Amino acid sequence: MIKMQFKKVPEILIVDDTPDHIQFVANILKGKKYKVRAITSGTMIYDALKVGLPDLILLDVLMPDIDGYHICTSLKSDKRYSSIPIIFLTAMNEEEDIIKGFNAGAQDYVLKPVKPSELLVRIETHLDIKYRSDELREAYNEIESFNHMISHDLKSPIWAINKLTSYLSNLIEDKSEDIQELFATILQKSDDTVTLIEKYSEIAKLSNASIQTEEIDMNVLVKEICHDKESEILPQKVVYNVSKLPIVNGDRLLLKQALINILSNALKFSRGRETINININCIKKNTDYLFSIEDNGVGFDMNYATDIFTLYVRLHSKSEFEGTGTGLTIVKRIISIHGGKVWITGEVDKGATVYFTLPIESIIRNPM
Repeated sequence: MIKMQFKKVPEILIVDDTPDHIQFVANILKGKKYKVRAITSGTMIYDALKVGLPDLILLDVLMPDIDGYHICTSLKSDKRYSSIPIIFLTAMNEEEDIIKGFNAGAQDYVLKPVKPSELLVRIETHLDIKYRSDELREAYNEIESFNHMISHDLKSPIWAINKLTSYLSNLIEDKSEDIQELFATILQKSDDTVTLIEKYSEIAKLSNASIQTEEIDMNVLVKEICHDKESEILPQKVVYNVSKLPIVNGDRLLLKQALINILSNALKFSRGRETINININCIKKNTDYLFSIEDNGVGFDMNYATDIFTLYVRLHSKSEFEGTGTGLTIVKRIISIHGGKVWITGEVDKGATVYFTLPIESIIRNPM
């Protein structure tokens, strides 16, 4: 028997027009400490559901007023009741009758005359499935709420920075070209950050509604990122070796963030070198562009290659290298949305190379 994990005693609603059969089934269920309710007509189903939602419905197929198929179809098309598992109780064992029941949305069926052990096993199976589904749904709702909260809490201070920067800009009357450029950069960065938060929220909700595709010159995008990275204070000399890159189709802001995350990792894990060398290349491979970003950093043991893309997994301690362990996880999601794949190779103390593909023809997919 399946071990039940319910926090409360499950309630089962029996819908059957034969009182003797209701009594027989109810006795089986009460022997296992289930709560039982029963109605003798399909027309009473919605009144019964208003009293309270059962954890499972045992539904007779042949009833004089309305048959079980119509009841099942009606319940499964209603969001309020669609998650309640339904098991048909039927004397009809023809294949077409069984198929008709499953097409109506039933989870299972038990043939009459009912065998107690069979009925109990099927009930416990579907209650267990429902319990797990409810837990997953609850967890998903919590993630949605958390995602909304984080999105709101992050955007508010960024908008505040944006407004304060604008206010400060207006207070300064004589602005040199450098100061004007600085203010413009701060405003643009804050706007981009808010947009990224919104896009990450969409990714978390497995929606691609906000993905905006356009032609992107990867040469220009990489040059822009490398220029931004040059403003970061590093004791070492950084040499970027960039080959000719293609024009791709995708969401510019997301692909930019993916490249920023990859390059940030490359710089971080190479900072012990006298000179940091970053090689960025691309070749055509079948129907994809294959990009590679190679560094000369500390590398890693290839036995942990698949773990690198797992959320919050770190191969180096925080005392060695800062970070949260989310960068490459985000890269994987972004590339996946664009229909590509990402992987990494490396060797301890001999650097690492991140590879990713983008389709030559535009493909935008739901996040995985």
